[in-house]
Amino acid sequence: MALLDHKDRAQSFYRYFSKIYDYVNPIFYSEEMRRKVVDFAELDEKDLVLEVGSGTGFTTLEIAKKVQPERIFCVDLTLEQIKRAKRKLKANFFLGDSENLPFKDKSFDSAISAGSIEYWPNPIKGISEMVRVTKSGGKVVILAPRKPKNLLIRKIAEKLMLFPSTEQCIEWFKKAGLKEIEYVEIGPYRFWSKLVVIISGRVP
Repeated sequence: MALLDHKDRAQSFYRYFSKIYDYVNPIFYSEEMRRKVVDFAELDEKDLVLEVGSGTGFTTLEIAKKVQPERIFCVDLTLEQIKRAKRKLKANFFLGDSENLPFKDKSFDSAISAGSIEYWPNPIKGISEMVRVTKSGGKVVILAPRKPKNLLIRKIAEKLMLFPSTEQCIEWFKKAGLKEIEYVEIGPYRFWSKLVVIISGRVP
């Protein structure tokens, strides 16, 4: 079990980390990754889009290039992250977690989560929740990190978060009932990052 895959610990961590998050995040999460995540969702300008683990709004800004901000609904565990995201755009922000999304079944046309699953205590439950609130035919898209290449950074990172393999992500998607599963691995990005995987599936 990783240190931050416990909700209370993760919430406490990001309460303080949010102050520097916008400076640190681009080091690990490139604009190319962000574009590919959103492209995998196959968004239409009329879609209602859910983002799970929206943080300070890095991916949200990319989603807003495809749909109007008022059609974007964001959920994050930490109020401090939400406050910073609200300064960037006028999307709909909710305090909550991936395992208990505060929305009715089949509310959204697509659901996206980038750089959040590694903190989820129960990834399969979080993915299943995304499936639950997504309409039939809609896409569920997740970006998950690979273990850092640098040995020292990897040892530190492994104590903080999960690093599911591509095969594990695919298995979770299948168990959640998703079809037409696709993925792309991107990397390395900078000297310490090995790969990320972007995986998508369609709700039957």
